[in-house]
Amino acid sequence: MDIKRISIIATAAIALAASAYGAGHSPIAQRQEAMKAIGGQMRTLGGMAQGKVAYDDFAVLSALEIMRDAATTARPLFANGDNPGAETTRAKPEIWAADSDFDARLGQLIASLNTAITAEPADLASFGPLFGAIAQNCKGCHEKYRAPKN
Repeated sequence: MDIKRISIIATAAIALAASAYGAGHSPIAQRQEAMKAIGGQMRTLGGMAQGKVAYDDFAVLSALEIMRDAATTARPLFANGDNPGAETTRAKPEIWAADSDFDARLGQLIASLNTAITAEPADLASFGPLFGAIAQNCKGCHEKYRAPKN
């Protein structure tokens, strides 16, 4: 096993440990932390996709893994059908509506992250389209289910 794979496994283990730690906190706090993790990694990946930061395939795979783990952790936390404490979040009530497609959209994000991880993009040319699909998933949910900052 090479150092790159060991590092990716270690990163995933850390993310899993962090999600286990979060199990003792409120669902709202856990959702917010997961979404912050996704957002932070998107900033890293976005800089590379835009050519503002040098492409680093190891950093890309690590970011994708962290995002996938965070999205997977957050997904069941949105499924309870209500949002106690909603006044403290930017989540719109539409997430919990009976006809909401939020869970399907989160599933699409996880699928696009899995696709990108499996592809192991070695350069910016192969990463660009994968990042575009991920970014579209994020944007679609933000437009429909996330309230603007006050």
